[in-house]
Amino acid sequence: MRFLIDYLPIFIYSLLFIGLKISEYIMLTRPENHIHRLWGDWTVWFIIIPLWLVLIGPVVEFFVLDHRPGIWEMLTGGLLFLSAGFLSIKGYQDLQHGFTQAVESEKSGLIVTGLYRTIRHPISFGNILFCLACPIFLSAGASWIAALTGILGTVLRISIEESYLQEHIPDYADYKKRTWAMIPFIY
Repeated sequence: MRFLIDYLPIFIYSLLFIGLKISEYIMLTRPENHIHRLWGDWTVWFIIIPLWLVLIGPVVEFFVLDHRPGIWEMLTGGLLFLSAGFLSIKGYQDLQHGFTQAVESEKSGLIVTGLYRTIRHPISFGNILFCLACPIFLSAGASWIAALTGILGTVLRISIEESYLQEHIPDYADYKKRTWAMIPFIY
C-alpha cells in the first residue's frame, strides 16, 4: 500500500499527460480538419524542446532527487494541466483547418470565432500553462529552468508569428488591436 501512495503522483501525472495528448491527437486527426503539421519552421523548436524537457525533468527529479509533491502542488498543477488541455483542444477546434505548426499564411485565413474572438494565441497560452503545470505538479526545482525557457520560447515565437501575420494577412493589424495575445486585460 505504501508503494501505491509513494508513486501516486507519477501515476496521476502520467494520466494527465496521456489524456492531454490523446485529446489533442483526436482533435488534430478529425476528418473535417485539414490541419498542416509542417516541421520546416525553425521557431517550432522554441516550444517543442522545452515542452519535452519540462515534461521529463520533474519525473527525473521525482525519482533521482526524491522530490515529493504535497496535495496543494498536485491540485494546483492538476488545474493548470486541465486549463492547458482546455485551451489547446478548444483552440484546435476553433481553428479547424487554419492551424499550422509552421508560421505561414498560405491556405490559412484569419479566425475570429470561439477563443480567437478574445485571444489570438490560446494554444500557445495552453503551452505556457503546461510549462507551469509540470514542475508545480511534481514539486520540481531544477525543471523550472526548462519551464522558463519554454515560456520565453513561446513568447518569442508569438512575436515572430505576429510580425509575419501582420505583414501577410491584411486584416491582422485590426484584429490585433481588438484582441489580447493570451491573457485578456494583461497581455
